[in-house]
Amino acid sequence: MKKLKIILLILIVGMSAIGAKAQIGYQIALLNTATGEPRINETVTVSVSLSNNAGEVFYSETKSATTNDFGILSLSVGNADTFKDVDLTKMPFFIEVSANGVMIGKSQMLSVPVSEVAKRMAPIDKKLIVGTHYVYYDTEEEEWSRNVITFNNDNTGTIQWQYKEDNDIYKGDIRSFTYGIDGNRIYLFRDGKGAIQALVYYNGKLYQFDD
Repeated sequence: MKKLKIILLILIVGMSAIGAKAQIGYQIALLNTATGEPRINETVTVSVSLSNNAGEVFYSETKSATTNDFGILSLSVGNADTFKDVDLTKMPFFIEVSANGVMIGKSQMLSVPVSEVAKRMAPIDKKLIVGTHYVYYDTEEEEWSRNVITFNNDNTGTIQWQYKEDNDIYKGDIRSFTYGIDGNRIYLFRDGKGAIQALVYYNGKLYQFDD
C-alpha cells in the first residue's frame, strides 16, 4: 500500500457562489511520504464537517475527489441551505477536514457565507470599526498570517500583511486605502481600481466577504 502524506495548502479559499448554490471552496495537496512527490490523478475520500464556536457540528459530508496533475484536490462543500438556520451568535465557524481517514486539521472559517448568514447581519455603524483590527488566516499558535487593518474617521485607512514563523514576525508594506460602508459590508478601495476587498464586521471581528 502506498503511504500518503497529506499537507494542507489552502484550507479556505473563500465563499463562492457555484451555480445557484453558495458553497465553500478549499484545496489540499497530497504528497508521497517517501519521495515528497505529488500524488497526481489519485482518487481519495474526503470528509468535511462545519461547526460553531461551541463545537456543535451543523453540517458534514463525505465525498470522493481526484487530484490534478500537481497533486492538488479542489473541492466545494455545502449548498444553499448549509447556513440557513445557523446561530450567528455562535460565530466564528470552523471547518475540519480529513482525507482517506487522515485528519488534516481544524481551522477557523475566515470568509462569511454569502447566502443566509450575510443578509442577516445588521448594518455597520462606522463608530464600531474605527481603529485597528486583525483578520487572521491561520489559527495555529506557532505560525499564522494576518492582515492588520486600520480604519480612520475620514474614511481612509491602512492595511499590512504580517506572517509569523518560529517566533519571528515578517511584515509587508503598509498600503493606504479609502473605504465605504454599504449596509453590512465594508469595501476597501485603492488606486482608483475599484474595491480590492470586502469585509463584514460581526461580534467585534472582521470577516472577509466573498460575493
